[in-house]
Amino acid sequence: MAKNIINQWDPDFLNSSLIFSDLNILLKNTPLTDWPGCSGLLALLDKPVILSSGQQLDMRVQDKTLPFPEMGYEERVYKKGIISTREQNWHDLFNAFIWLLFPKTKILLNSLHMQELQRQPGKKRTPARDAITHLDESGIIIASSDENLINHLKNHQWQTLFVQSRSCWSQQGNNSHQLKNNSIGAFVFGHGMYEKALKPFIGFTGKAYCIKVDNNFYQNDKMTQYAVLDNLLCNDLQKKRSLSNSDHLSPIPILGVPGWSEENKDPDYYNNKAYFRAKL
Repeated sequence: MAKNIINQWDPDFLNSSLIFSDLNILLKNTPLTDWPGCSGLLALLDKPVILSSGQQLDMRVQDKTLPFPEMGYEERVYKKGIISTREQNWHDLFNAFIWLLFPKTKILLNSLHMQELQRQPGKKRTPARDAITHLDESGIIIASSDENLINHLKNHQWQTLFVQSRSCWSQQGNNSHQLKNNSIGAFVFGHGMYEKALKPFIGFTGKAYCIKVDNNFYQNDKMTQYAVLDNLLCNDLQKKRSLSNSDHLSPIPILGVPGWSEENKDPDYYNNKAYFRAKL
């Protein structure tokens, strides 16, 4: 049987866009010559991840050898710590990367999914489950020490946010200490966003969840930024219960984030009103 062309391995995917640059840091700039597999992904962890059930995070191939086949995906993660992972599949590969970068938040989302499934079993989804899924699949975490920049995003003031405030944006993929004037940055959380970034297109849009960070946040190295952000995001979601619906999620044109598209170096790029839409 011919391999699905959509999931053919591309050894250069990490260098195809700055959207993937932080994954280079996660992988310690070691090139991936082929699909890493479950064991290869788990080997990237500096220490074991313990889930809310007390089980240690594990990844198993989604085939006939998958344990506890009677359980659904979220239940298996919650009760057994097992993430079923399709081999040679971009979507599941990127999901695994997010588990490595945001373990506490992913554990929380899994718990929230289970709470909603218990509240309303079956195929009909609650507004909370929809919001959790939106963040999990399409989430972009905007970390900023400047409330004004966050408000510009929420109000779709794209020229102010992306053009006039361009120098405020952190350098994607830079593991060194950031410039002192960096006060905002974007972090991919939704693994579906990484998958779409393999073939980016005008109209490529994510769901932004905004987090306030300290003034010195961007002076940390990149992996410290992720660890701090994972803690902040997890605590924020717990305290605010902000995923009861999708109100806390704002649309963000992915290719407008400074550096995430070669074309957006030109200010005229942002004049495309069909992509950079005004708030209704």
